[in-house]
Formats: sequence, C-alpha cells, structure tokens
Amino acid sequence: MREVIAYPGVEGSFSCAAAQAMFPESERLGFETFEETARAVVDGRASYGLLPVENSYAGAVLATYGLLERLPLYIVGETFRAVRHQLLGLPGATVEGLREISSHPQAIAQCSEFLATLPRVRILPSANTALSARDVAEQGDSSRAAIASLEAAKAFGLTVLRGDIQTAANNTTRFLIVSPYFLPLGTPGKATVVFKVNNEVGALAKALTSFAESGLNMTRIESRPLPETPFYYFFSADFEGAMDREHLQRAMVAVRPFTSEVKLLGAYPKGSLPGGRCDDAGAAGTC
Repeated sequence: MREVIAYPGVEGSFSCAAAQAMFPESERLGFETFEETARAVVDGRASYGLLPVENSYAGAVLATYGLLERLPLYIVGETFRAVRHQLLGLPGATVEGLREISSHPQAIAQCSEFLATLPRVRILPSANTALSARDVAEQGDSSRAAIASLEAAKAFGLTVLRGDIQTAANNTTRFLIVSPYFLPLGTPGKATVVFKVNNEVGALAKALTSFAESGLNMTRIESRPLPETPFYYFFSADFEGAMDREHLQRAMVAVRPFTSEVKLLGAYPKGSLPGGRCDDAGAAGTC
C-alpha cells in the first residue's frame, strides 16, 4: 500500500515541496489547517504528517507544539527547507496598484521589512501561503496579491511582482514528520519534550538540571503562555544524548517531581540544513 503524506496547504505551498522532497515516492494529501493535517494522521487517512515548527527568522510555530501536546502523535523525523518568498499577483498587476496582500502569518513576519515599504496596503493573515495565491487567482482582482512560492505562481498562473522579498537571505523553515507510532525514520540523534513546571521557586532550574543529570544535552528551549493560566508557561525543548526509548523514559520519570506535566514527543534522526550542514552546524554526513 502506497504511503500517504499529509501536509498543510495545497500544491505550490512550502509544506508540499518539503513533503515531496522528503517522500518523493509517496502520495501527498493537502489540508487547509495544521489541525486537519495532524488529525488525518491520527485517523489513519495518512501514514505521516509534515508540519512546520520553526523558522530561522520568525521563530517557533507554536500551534504545532500545541497539537503535538494534545494529540497521540510522535515526531519521527525532521527536514529543513530554504524558503524564498515571492509577491504574486495577476498578470498585468503592479505593486503600486495593490491594496491588499495576504499570506500565512509566518510568511508575513518573514517579509516584514519589505511590507513596511507598503504602508497603504492592508496585510491580511491566512491559513496558508499557497491558499492565498489560489484565492488571488480565483478572485481576479488586480489590487490583491499574495506572498507565496514560485511553485504557487506556476500552479495558479500568477506573476511575480517582486522576487525574494524575505528579510533574511538564508531564510529556512524546519518541518517535523509525525506519526501515530514511536518509530523513528532512522537512527535517532534528537528528542523533543514538552513540559509544565510546578508553581514553586526554582522549578524550571531543577527540571533542566534533572534532564542534564540524565545525560540529555539541551540544544533548544521555547516557552509559550498557557491561555487558561495567565503568566504561566509551557516549555518545549530539544535534546541530544542517548536516544534509546528506555533511557528517555527514565529521564521523563526523573523530571516528574519538578513538573506538573511532561511528554516525550519523539526521538528522531537529525535533519540537514540546506547546503548539507546539520542543524547544530556539524559536518555534513553526521546527522
């Protein structure tokens, strides 16, 4: 049976391109939202899901961590993709004639310097870059444009009004591959954990010390607010070290006295950055 890979967006989106590069022989299935993508994997409509989780310029995609926190999914792999944003409009449209530009909030953030040069243009968030491009093509209004990829321009018959408008020249997005099963797509080199610390002095420091004493080297930590509890936070962290599941589970047990909730999201092989570098700037081939 052929594998099905779920991703957010439609043909021409960066997620679709990342899914194609990671699983070139698999069938791809696009969804409008991150949650629909994740639930397609939970429900068995897809073998794997691919979700953006972090951008080198705009930071973490916190919605992805929220889904992984509450859904029965594991991270089994990661991949990185260079992201070059284009301003797309109808043939004959001009930048001077634009009144509205739409795209995903992450893409908008990644193009903030360019967009600041268009103070009279409304900037509207959308569910996906390629969906924004499709809407521009379908509505036929030359005063509307979208921020999306060259692939989206080709897919929907749009023109590049301005090319490579991302603020950072090396703009890169990290994608996670998720599965209902704890089965890494290769030898694990990383693990991701989400946790809430107890409401007591030094709880975060004690939790991080516990991870270190369990032999896990933290390489990234991110916090996000808990909507139901103002000014309290949920943490997600990446680790390196001994990545066998038994060792990781022992580390989860060791940290429990300092946390109110902890969840191992998965152990997985390290992806390579565009250009062949590992995500920790190590030598190519060591990922």
